[in-house]
Amino acid sequence: MLPSFRGRAEQRRHEAIAHAFETDLRREFRAACEYLGVRRKTHVPAGVTITCPRIGFVQMGPPTVFSVELMAGMVPADLVPPAQRVAQAIGGRGVRFEPFAGRWLRVVVLDDPDPPADHDDPHRPGPRRVRHRPLVVPCPAPPPFTRSGERR
Repeated sequence: MLPSFRGRAEQRRHEAIAHAFETDLRREFRAACEYLGVRRKTHVPAGVTITCPRIGFVQMGPPTVFSVELMAGMVPADLVPPAQRVAQAIGGRGVRFEPFAGRWLRVVVLDDPDPPADHDDPHRPGPRRVRHRPLVVPCPAPPPFTRSGERR
């Protein structure tokens, strides 16, 4: 009797999808860190070396979880903007940080659906205002001057 290759093929396919997701998440996090300035530039004779916080493991969700190592001098609040961008890129609503070990943080991407309309979330932006008046209002023309320089 021959062994089943269908199970192995399905496992390899799942591993390939997980590897591609992990690669994309790492690339997105590094790009967000570089764009937002959460990185360190080191000038060396060969040029400039840019280092970003390192991602340890990535676990596909739900919920998606990954670990990040804080660089020297960083606090967890420094990683909120890049982690929020990564969460939005993969379809999450927000992130939650949990201490992991030493300088490592565990980042959990929140996949919860949007809260009900009557729920007041302080981190969610409010509705945009529609302006009824233009920002620049033309001023009325002053009365013309007379020959003596006085206004009429």
